Amino acid sequence: MNRPSDLTLGCRPFTPSSCRVVVLGGGVMGPGISLVFAEHGFTVDLCDISETAAATAATTLRDAIALKAELGFLPAASASAVFDRIRIRVGTEDALAGADFVIEAVSENRNVKSAVYRDISRLGAPGVVVWSNTSTMNVFELAPDALRNRLIVAHWFAPPHILPLVELVGEGPVHATLMAEADAILKSLGKAPVKLEKFVPGFIINRLLRALGREAFDLIESGAITTENLDIAVRTSLAPRMQILGLMQRYDFTGLNLSLRNLEDRAIVDAPINLAPPSLVDRVGRGELGVTTGKGFYDYQGRSLAEMQRLRDTKLWQVVKGVGDLVSDPRPL
Repeated sequence: MNRPSDLTLGCRPFTPSSCRVVVLGGGVMGPGISLVFAEHGFTVDLCDISETAAATAATTLRDAIALKAELGFLPAASASAVFDRIRIRVGTEDALAGADFVIEAVSENRNVKSAVYRDISRLGAPGVVVWSNTSTMNVFELAPDALRNRLIVAHWFAPPHILPLVELVGEGPVHATLMAEADAILKSLGKAPVKLEKFVPGFIINRLLRALGREAFDLIESGAITTENLDIAVRTSLAPRMQILGLMQRYDFTGLNLSLRNLEDRAIVDAPINLAPPSLVDRVGRGELGVTTGKGFYDYQGRSLAEMQRLRDTKLWQVVKGVGDLVSDPRPL
């Protein structure tokens, strides 16, 4: 692993004393991404255009830092210093003025992202490097020509201060250096970057989840299993085994001949492609959107979003810390 003194970004040293981090977007992802950099000594400007979003981001950060300290994964004496390194701003111009490193984590809207890239190109330093946290989009076609060669995708996963994976996507050989720099920086931050060999919409994990979701909705709607029992089945089989073997190495342990026979079994009919499963569409129509509204596939019995996130994060920290090098050094067996 690279030492911090070895790291560069756009041919500049990338250290807390030489680089200010600007994160645009105080919603679901921005606060957690900011926290990762702040824990490693960086000063972070976390920006949102909404005063309400900025205030919520501050609360989210305080809760996340307090929980990590409470669980013993962050020295309590360091908690306030970590928070103080994150400057929450309403608006972006002051933070972008002369910025040489920006993480874009604004909403998944083409017009919003295009406008943000124009602002970065206009206000940032001449060599500004941008990481986009888009989860699906081809952001390279949205950026001005002057910025395009200094933009890559670095897609984090929620909650980003806990989950290690970051998907890295570039646009051909022109981004090779930026991708290598991002890989080194993320590893120094304790993350597990994975480089895509080419751009595909949705990248890797969201595409796998999309395919898995189609089968899951079909199984539930056909009456084969209840929602709760499907989740129990996944959590007690796929989840622990995938932690060790991933997806493809599991085929090696099953035996490739048996795996091929299973794929060729005509008695198993794949779920049809249905991009509007009734069990999902009906809930959205009723305003049952999940933990944000208190009800989705499960009824959260009046528990708040903050309460549910805290419970989720507590369990995730226990899992991530408990499995050790299975996430910190996730290589095949």
